[in-house]
Amino acid sequence: MFNDLENLFRLDKTNIHLSAEVAARAYFEADDFSYFSTDSSKQMKFLLKLMNLTFRISLKFGKVYAPTKNIEGVAAWLPHDKIKLSNWHYIRHGALSVVIGAKKEGRKKLMLYSNLANKKHKQHANFPHMYLYNLAIDPKHQGNGYASRLLKPMLAKLDENSLPCYLETHERNLAMYEHFGFELVEQISLPQFDDDIWLMLRYNK
Repeated sequence: MFNDLENLFRLDKTNIHLSAEVAARAYFEADDFSYFSTDSSKQMKFLLKLMNLTFRISLKFGKVYAPTKNIEGVAAWLPHDKIKLSNWHYIRHGALSVVIGAKKEGRKKLMLYSNLANKKHKQHANFPHMYLYNLAIDPKHQGNGYASRLLKPMLAKLDENSLPCYLETHERNLAMYEHFGFELVEQISLPQFDDDIWLMLRYNK
C-alpha cells in the first residue's frame, strides 16, 4: 500500500495525454456523456478532447498522479486558488477544440454545468482547500483498489496540512468517497443531463 505521494507516478508533459485516454475510457464505459451524441465514435472523440483539457489544466496548475507508470487510473488535483481561471488559460490548453466538438446544444449544457458547478463550489468551499478535479480508473483495472491508492496519499498530506478537500461526483461513487471521510453537502438535480450532481467535502481528520 502506498503511504505517501512519492510512491505514486506523477505525470508530465510527455505522458499527460495518456491520462486523458484513461479518463475518456472510464467515462465512456459509465455512459456519463452520452447526451452529447448518440454516435459512440463521436462521443469518444469529444471525451478525449474534454479530458485532454481537464488534465492539461491540472498539470499546469496542480498535480496529476497515476498509481504506477502503467497508468491504471488517474487523479487530478487543483489548489483552491487555481480553480477559477481566465478564458485565455482554457483556450491555451484546448478549450476551443472542446467547444467546437460539443456543437450548439452541447455547448449550452457545458456552460450550464460549468456555471452551476463554479457557483456551488464557491458556496460550499470558500476557504483554502484542495479540489479533486478528476478521478478515473481505467475500466479494465476497476475493482482492484487503484482509487484507494490514488486517494490515500493526498488525503494524508492534506490532513498533515489541515486542508479540506472538495469534489463533485455521481451517485455511484458516494459510498466510496464516504469511506474516505467525505460528507455530502448538496445534491443537485440536472434534468438536462438526465443525472444529478453530488457535492462532497472532506474536513481534516
